[in-house]
Amino acid sequence: MAIVFESDPRDPAVRAVAPLAVLSASVVLVVFGFARGVWASNLHNGLLALAFSAVGAHVAFHRPGHRLGHLFLLTGTAEAVMFWGRQVGHSSVDGADRWWGWLGVWPIAITLALVTMSVICFPDGRLPSPRWRPVVWAIGIVTAMCTALSSAWPVEYRSAGVVTTHPFARSTPEAIETLWSGIAHPSYAAFQVLWVVAVVARWRQATGTARIQLGVLAVAAGVSVATLLVGLAAWRTPVPGLLSAALLPVAAGWAVVQGRHLAAYAALSWLSRAGTSTEDLATGLARAGAEALDVRSAILWVGDDVLHAVGVWPEVGQQIETTTLELVLSDPRRRAAAVIDDGHVVGVLDVARPGSHRLSASEQRVFDDLVAQARFVVAHLVHAGRTAVDDGPDRERRISALTPRENEVLELMARGLSNAAICRELHLSIKTIEPVVSSIFTKLGLHADSTLNRRVLAVVAYLHE
Repeated sequence: MAIVFESDPRDPAVRAVAPLAVLSASVVLVVFGFARGVWASNLHNGLLALAFSAVGAHVAFHRPGHRLGHLFLLTGTAEAVMFWGRQVGHSSVDGADRWWGWLGVWPIAITLALVTMSVICFPDGRLPSPRWRPVVWAIGIVTAMCTALSSAWPVEYRSAGVVTTHPFARSTPEAIETLWSGIAHPSYAAFQVLWVVAVVARWRQATGTARIQLGVLAVAAGVSVATLLVGLAAWRTPVPGLLSAALLPVAAGWAVVQGRHLAAYAALSWLSRAGTSTEDLATGLARAGAEALDVRSAILWVGDDVLHAVGVWPEVGQQIETTTLELVLSDPRRRAAAVIDDGHVVGVLDVARPGSHRLSASEQRVFDDLVAQARFVVAHLVHAGRTAVDDGPDRERRISALTPRENEVLELMARGLSNAAICRELHLSIKTIEPVVSSIFTKLGLHADSTLNRRVLAVVAYLHE
């Protein structure tokens, strides 16, 4: 009888194997490369390979699904292959080594493109805005062209210091040299300009933790540039500056991981800085969850079987349709947890985190604490709704004072329908529905107040009644 053990590929222990394997491969290539001697002009590639691979594995382990960790791992692998290939191609003329020398040259365009994407996606692993998508496409096209040219002809062999022969062509036609000079060198310079543009663009729209992370990267870049200038001025060599470039991935990885710790602290302490209005608390909790867990959106729902969105981040400016507890908890595109009070479900906190991107152990602790805080926010919200409608005459008389049409509209509001959706449901115009909604607020004693979500309180009062 055979016993088969199946592992869930989403299990954190299983997910850690791939980054560790990539890191191990990079270390092996670098160690074998150093075994062939120390070549100062290639030393920075070995250090960059170790730095990018180690930091990428660290980020991938602590932040599962974070794209920056994957980009760092790919960059480290490309650097390791280049380092090993150049070590072999620089010191050997053996015919069999020409393939290793070839691998030490043509991935340069891919490596620079990966570094550029890492900078553009720093620190959250996403593009600064959708407007950067054409830039990414342009980077991909230029990289493909440069890679095709350098893999087919020995266009970079001389500058790379590789002495082995090219496996496909012994020399480069003049037309290819001209084409290479017109595409590759300007593109590589443009990539480096993009690094600065991306950081500045991020800085202008960043706040709080993100600015601290960008500041760490900027300081590391400043140290590297200063070292480069000192090396050129004192020893007339760029080697010190190239070696100090390994500080950049280390600083970036530290900023990503430590930034998450700062975001987690901010999430767990947001309540002490929040206002007292119901809208501030519900939206504040959703915002704290989205920022701490680095997700695109978060929603705080109120209810048991039928859920109403009371806190949404980012704010969408429109009413979100109601849903059910079962649908929210089973949605594979989101991570959700029920809010329990006195043994009963009173709401749900959910964030846009696909099931394939599970929370790390530290993120899960933060999420659990936010769910616990959500219980107090929901209790405060329900109390505020009752209190608001309890002011003045008794609540039952106010509810009974509503006309059949107002009761019908309030019921649809309780189902989560916006004014426009109510119009479609009742086949009425918006000019007919808006006065009815205003009349409901007036009869329930919910006067206009910018700090009070009258719609939410009206629904809470209706559900309670």
